[in-house]
Amino acid sequence: MPAKPKRGGAVIEPRSYTSNPKKFAHTGSRLQDGPIDTPQHAAAELQHLLCNSIREHLLDTDTTLKAHCDAVELPEGLSYERLYRMSNGTTMMNLTDLMYWVTVIPDFTATLSTSLDTLAEAMLTPSGRA
Repeated sequence: MPAKPKRGGAVIEPRSYTSNPKKFAHTGSRLQDGPIDTPQHAAAELQHLLCNSIREHLLDTDTTLKAHCDAVELPEGLSYERLYRMSNGTTMMNLTDLMYWVTVIPDFTATLSTSLDTLAEAMLTPSGRA
């Protein structure tokens, strides 16, 4: 069962939307079967998809998140520790994270756009399935 959002409704632990937290960003399947019935669930699914894309990019370029972070100057507020927590679903991705990865991964914008469209459609349909 997903953890309740913190006060204000905006901060969640994305990996709490799956029964197996190790699944987060390590599979192409959804975190949960069934309808996507809350914005928080949709956000968790989006982060799962995007972090999976980041992981695949790092694999394709034969590097690790740690090695990537050590090799570049990260923008203010980003660190290996933050990006690691984001990639395992313990920390929410934010707009700064998105914009950073847009500059690193050539097709990240397309992945983001397609994923957003799919999840928005799932939230708008009665069955809520992506």
